[in-house]
Amino acid sequence: MSNSIVSKRSYGVDVASYQSTSVNYTGAKFALVKLTQGTDYLNPKATAQIKSAKANGLLVGGYFYANHSNSVSRARSEAKYAVAKAKALGIPEGSYIADDFEQGSGNSVNGGVQANTDAIMAAMQVIKDAGYQPLVYSGSFVLRNHISIARIEKTFGTCLWVASYKVSGRQDYADFNYFPSMDGVAIWQFTDNYRGLNVDGNISLIDLKISSHNHAPKEKKKTVESLSQHPVVKWNIGAVAVVANSQGAYVYTSSKLNKRESSKLKPCGSVWQVFGFENGAVKVGKNQYFDGRAVYVKGNPIAYNDSKHAVAKIVLPHTHALDAPKADAGKVYGLALNSKVEIQGRVGRFLKIKELHKGKQVYVTGNRAYIVL
Repeated sequence: MSNSIVSKRSYGVDVASYQSTSVNYTGAKFALVKLTQGTDYLNPKATAQIKSAKANGLLVGGYFYANHSNSVSRARSEAKYAVAKAKALGIPEGSYIADDFEQGSGNSVNGGVQANTDAIMAAMQVIKDAGYQPLVYSGSFVLRNHISIARIEKTFGTCLWVASYKVSGRQDYADFNYFPSMDGVAIWQFTDNYRGLNVDGNISLIDLKISSHNHAPKEKKKTVESLSQHPVVKWNIGAVAVVANSQGAYVYTSSKLNKRESSKLKPCGSVWQVFGFENGAVKVGKNQYFDGRAVYVKGNPIAYNDSKHAVAKIVLPHTHALDAPKADAGKVYGLALNSKVEIQGRVGRFLKIKELHKGKQVYVTGNRAYIVL
């Protein structure tokens, strides 16, 4: 049976008619299946792809390729058509459905920012009203230059599915040094050739989950174990690997994974700093590697962009919000041990607390508040 929750920093794929009907890709935890295009095309493989994704335990959602350009009426019609097919094909209410808004194949992004946004929001509202969670997909350039993402986020929250590739060609892992930094990103499509399998590769930036309040009352709710373990790390640690295999995972002495460091398994849930990726293996120390299939990688947004939003956990007692990002700053108010605080970027090793105090910016020292991944 398919999952109803997938943790952030999990990998996934999106498929269309030119992919196989078998949706079973190494490391993938979720799949977004093309449903429709316009109001007269249905992906002929959608039924089989959705069934296969569910059978392989993936969280399943869908998308429709927009032909509506900046027309509100066409956007509503296309969204209604997509939603009807989603229900008929067995995508449960509460799942994600995206408006795929790109240039070409019957769609134009050049109709003006506000008009484009009006049309996209009309489609997203139809999706939401039908009991699904709306997303909007496009490339980072289109999102920044042809759509008002601020308007969309204000109404629909974190709902962007952004495409931006480090290189053209195979990528096995998302390199967050190349993340297209913008607010509101739920999913990042980082390659069009995930692991050399000729399928788009994505990584979730939030916990993806089917909204249970949208389920029909008669539907039985299943308890699904979440992979999300949310380790906390120092602000300058770029990424960690969390052992996801329930039996644990071996550490190998080379990226070829041909010799184990020891016969003892590292336990499920243990956390390791990531130093790189080689041959599909995750490097966690000098001559120490995990098989990439046994762990999942969580990136630290603050480490690669000092303006990003994050949540920090207070890890030392007697911690205070400070009135300046410096060692001799004045103490403004206390922060309780193990409490969490929203931050919006950092200055050096000082984290900027998002909520202003009496209209002024306050900070917390980075060695006293670790980032929650």
